[in-house]
Amino acid sequence: MIWKKSDIKYARKINLVIILKKLGYSLRKLDNDNYLVDKFASVIVKENYWFCKTTKKAGNAIDFFVKFERKTFMEAMDILLK
Repeated sequence: MIWKKSDIKYARKINLVIILKKLGYSLRKLDNDNYLVDKFASVIVKENYWFCKTTKKAGNAIDFFVKFERKTFMEAMDILLK
């Protein structure tokens, strides 16, 4: 499937905290709406962004699934837009 730019823009802005909870991830609330992803101990999510304390890298919802779950861009889009 070819995704429209508007779909990609929307997927990037999806709240990671909500989607990760729906997918069964265990999250621990830290402070100021920051959550630690138990499966990836150095990864913090807040709204639609993630940050890795170890690598100092960050990204959006699409990037999360590509980097940490080793999904393709297309698979990540499918997860986010179901």
